[in-house]
Amino acid sequence: MLGVLVFVLWRGDQPSARLHVLETDPMATYVPPGGKLVDTDSQNEGSSLGKPVLASYTRLFQVTRGGSARAVEDARAVAKASGWTQVGKADARVFVAGKRVPSGRMELGITLLEDSLLLPRDVKPPALLVSLRHHGP
Repeated sequence: MLGVLVFVLWRGDQPSARLHVLETDPMATYVPPGGKLVDTDSQNEGSSLGKPVLASYTRLFQVTRGGSARAVEDARAVAKASGWTQVGKADARVFVAGKRVPSGRMELGITLLEDSLLLPRDVKPPALLVSLRHHGP
């Protein structure tokens, strides 16, 4: 069992091609006005228990209460300027967008989190979650 765990951990050291595409997108380095980065997470594509796992890159920012609405608006504007196309209806707390790149289809989710139950213990609301996923070809 330890050998499998070591293999899984070692395999995750190098970003896959799809994860690299996510990490080089302008939204992967975006910081909301007045935001403080509190968490970053990434995942290579692959499979887990026979089910596909998408490459993903997520960042969580603590934002000020007064700047929370502006954070979503600003993130939406930056995303659109960098080639993301809105999917669905506009919402003051959520923005979902898609983008086509040579390696396939990507998805962006920007979510304003105002409930402390949805956040790590050391993060106070509001927080802005920027999540990128690569769906492949």
